Amino acid sequence: MRFALILVGLLMLPQAPAFAQEASASETRCWVGNITFSAGMAISAGDGTAVCKAGSGWTKAEAATPVAGCLLEGKLSSAGAIVGIRNNDSLLLQCDAGGRWVTIDTAAQS
Repeated sequence: MRFALILVGLLMLPQAPAFAQEASASETRCWVGNITFSAGMAISAGDGTAVCKAGSGWTKAEAATPVAGCLLEGKLSSAGAIVGIRNNDSLLLQCDAGGRWVTIDTAAQS
């Protein structure tokens, strides 16, 4: 009986590293500055969109992939957020649905 338990334990041993590798790949984190993203999250990157893929990090995403929001000065804002521009009272920035900041005129907001 003891021999059977040892044999079963030895047979399972080679599979243990495979389980550990699978778990670490699914826990991939992608970084932009000090912000971390989980696998599946997408952000605007250059002239396209990048998505955090488990096991491989940032990869180019399809054009219609929804994004998490917009990054500005190390902070993430959701789509639709409006922030002020330093030293400019007449313009604001708004995070569009594509993850890009666009300027809006404060006079148009009144």
